[in-house]
This record gives sequence, C-alpha cells and structure tokens, in this order.
Amino acid sequence: MPASPHLRRPGSTSARWIGAVAFGAASVLVLAGCGGSGDSGDAGGDGGPQTLTFGLSADPATPITGMQQGGAVNQLLSLVHRGLMTYDETGAVVPGVAESVDTSDPTKYVFTLYPDMTFSDDSPLTSENVKNSLDYYRDPANGSQLAAGLKDITDITADGDTVTITLAQPNTAFLQYLALPFAAIVPDASLNPDTPNWVGAGPFEMTNLDQGIGLTVEKNDAYYDAADVALDSIEVKFYLDGEARTNALLSGDVDMIEYVPWENFQRVSDAGLTVDAQQGPFQYVQFNVTEGPFADPKVRQAVAYALNRENAVTAAFQSNGAPLDGIVIPEDDPAYDPKAAELWSYDPEKAKDLLAEAGYPDGFSATLLSTSQYTFLQDNALSVQEDLRAVGIDVTLDAPDWSTRVSKGNAGEYDIAVSGDAGVITDPSYLLNWVVDSRNFNVGWGYSNDTLRGLIEDGLRAADDDAAKKEIYEQIADIWAEDVPFASINTREQAYAYSDKVKGFETLPGFLVFYSSLNLAHASVE
Repeated sequence: MPASPHLRRPGSTSARWIGAVAFGAASVLVLAGCGGSGDSGDAGGDGGPQTLTFGLSADPATPITGMQQGGAVNQLLSLVHRGLMTYDETGAVVPGVAESVDTSDPTKYVFTLYPDMTFSDDSPLTSENVKNSLDYYRDPANGSQLAAGLKDITDITADGDTVTITLAQPNTAFLQYLALPFAAIVPDASLNPDTPNWVGAGPFEMTNLDQGIGLTVEKNDAYYDAADVALDSIEVKFYLDGEARTNALLSGDVDMIEYVPWENFQRVSDAGLTVDAQQGPFQYVQFNVTEGPFADPKVRQAVAYALNRENAVTAAFQSNGAPLDGIVIPEDDPAYDPKAAELWSYDPEKAKDLLAEAGYPDGFSATLLSTSQYTFLQDNALSVQEDLRAVGIDVTLDAPDWSTRVSKGNAGEYDIAVSGDAGVITDPSYLLNWVVDSRNFNVGWGYSNDTLRGLIEDGLRAADDDAAKKEIYEQIADIWAEDVPFASINTREQAYAYSDKVKGFETLPGFLVFYSSLNLAHASVE
C-alpha cells in the first residue's frame, strides 16, 4: 500500500542523524527569538486558551535530579526544564538559560545568563544555581548520569550574570551534554535524590499529577522565551498500551501521541493524521564475554555475519527501519564515514568458517535474553535465534517481563542478549558506553577495550582538527569490526503522530528523537 501524503518519512535525511553542534569552536552564540513560526501566537483562532492533549507511552517514574530515567521522563523534563544549552527545532545545540556563550577558547566557556530569571516556583535563577547544579552533576557520588560527560571540568566560577567553565582539555561533545534534558539548571533545593525534580526554568510548569492517569503542565510566564510559547497548557494522558494510545489519537481523545506502534504507522496515516518519523534508536546483540564461546572475538564475528538484518527489519518494524551492519556516526560529524555502518554483511558461510576457526565446527548451545514485554525486541530476538541456529548455534530464548530482563542483564545472567538503545548525545563518543566494563543491562557483560576507549577519548580532544577526528574513527571502526563489542541489527523509525490541529511541531532527528518534546515550546493548536 503506498504511503499517504500524511506519512512524513525522513526521506533523503532518514539516515543522516542530524544534530551535531551547529557552530564553530571560535564563536559567540547568541539566542534571540528562537520560538516557532511567527504566526503561532494566532493559531488559537478565537484568541482563547490553547490546550494540547498528549498521549504518553508510560506512567513515568518520579524524576530524580541528574538521572537518565528513560524516554517518558525525558519527555516531561523537556517541558519543565532548560539547561545552559538546549536543542533548537532542527536538533542544533543553542544556548538555553544562557543568553550567549563565548567559545573562542576550546578549554574555557563563558556563559552570560538572561537577566532577572526565576524558576517556576518564583525563586531566582542565579549564576550560583548554575554552578551548584553543574557541580552536583559532575560528582559521580550523586548518581548522576552526566558525570562522565562533565569529567573534564576543572573549575566553575559564578560572577553576577556570568558563569565561566574551564576544562582540562578540549572536548567536542561538552556543549551537547549541557543540552540534555537531565542537565537542567535547578534550584539548590532539588539537588538531592529525594526531592522530585519538577521545578525548573522551562516553558511549562507542573500543576497537577494524577499517578497512573496523567498530568498537567501550564505555561511558565517566567520562561526566558515565554513570548514565543503559544500553548497555555498541555494535558498529558498515560497510555501504556500501544493500541489504546493509537485509538485515543484516532478518536480525537488526544491531539498527539509518541511512540507510535510500527504496525499502526499506515493505519494512522490513512486516517489523515501525520506520522512524523525519524530514524533514531538501534538494536543490537550484546555478549557475555566473561566465559564460554562469546569470550572469543571470532565467535562474536560469526554472530555479526550470521544476522539477516533485512528479515529483522521486516519482522520487528514492518519495514519501518533499516538494516545496520556497523556503527552509527552522524553524517554531519567530521568523523562520518559510510564504511563505519558497513562492518559486516549477511554471510552465513563465513559465520560457519569463523566458528570452525574458533574451535566450534559443530556449533554449540546458548541462551538469548530478550523480553516478552516489548514486541519489537522479542521479534528481533526471534529473528536472531533463527539466524544463529542456521549456522550451528542452538539458541534457547529467555523472554521474561522487562523488569526481570533488566535484572538479569544487570547480573550477567545470559550468553547473548538483544537490546535497543540510542546515543545519549549525537557526538560519536556515545560509543564509550559499550567499551567500558560498566556491568549495565544493555552493554556486553564484562566487555572492555582500553584501546577503543582511548581512541574515543582522543576523538573528543580533536576540537579543531576534523581530519584527525575522521582518522581516529576509521581506526575505531576497524577495531570494532574485529572485536565486536556489539553486533548491530537495525535502526528503527521512532514516530510522533498528531492531528492537523497541531502546528509548529517536528520530531527531532536521530538520537535526539526522545527529546522531541522540546519542540512543544514552538507548537500551537487550532
């Protein structure tokens, strides 16, 4: 069936992974009038209050300052918070609560804050708040997910409306970390794990929460760009079931949903609604390398060559995705090389030869951890199971509920596992997560590679040398192909869908897709 005109695919930019920092190192960034379309303030027609109803795919956890708690929480943090930096409508990094930032020295960033700012609870937002927030985030003892990204900070100085941050060495991804939804500047009272992280300096403020049902955010008149925010409020409703979420949109109970089920892309489009999809997250096979066959890189290579990625895209995403034979590097990053995404191919005979070289000519048995809760992960796992059996690896599928899958992953209770994830930032240094022995549920158990880690960190230092960064990532790709920290399967299209009442909203590209609620600050409803 041909796609309707309302099915908004990424088209020629579907795999471009836009979102890198859109400025040079020697510059001063000034944020001025970054709101949505110029006529958005009139979108209400009769001049009455504008309320958008939004279907969220989860009952989100209570937000904890500095913690990365998944997509649902990030959606909400994007509404009520802003950091020193943020992402604009296209996915470029721009100043947030900072009116400007001087980046002329690659190891010193001078931020000038908007004057007389307040948080949504009317307390003042000062340069001391900025310093205290960032000091909290860069301390691993606080459980912050930002500590690794901010580890190069050696000094933060607050002086009036100015904050100066000094780094030990250049870091090309530094400003991207400051733009993350969980890197927000918050009141000092929120700098602990026990205070719900709802008070912020974003375009909206939390006014009501009905646990298990929904919540309400209303326009924050103290927001630095409040004049360009057209929506007066957003009513968020929780729909954990994908069909229920889709039906709520089709019936008009909500104006917009996120996490559109792939099997419903065409159904929603055929109803005359917009499916705004971007290629973003990717799926992969991870390995327990502490003992057994998968400790051998040749066996991991065999898995990488055994995977029929085209079949997996069809089975899991109804072709709303793309095969991935390597690692993702954004096209607009200096490190980009199309060969990095083509490290392996579908070659079962080569997989069998590699198994024989590793001492397993007759194959072996293994357990594959997945989950029954998310159909797309289970469908990917079933495809992997079939592919591996075809080359002699007799795979038994272990598919518990999601919380059990996480617990087993965090304990290393698997031989191989199928996971899905996305880079927390768009700089290719996001790959660090997979080359250090973090004992985390979605990375290889026991895997580490100091050479890869060193090269990725070298790439962060190549602030003014694009050619050097490209050469570094060519080396990384070569090592990745041989050592296989993970064997990639595919990317998937992640979509928002909305009625024609919604104006001025676009899904953010690439890994930024889960931060797309930032663009609700530029949206309106008719």
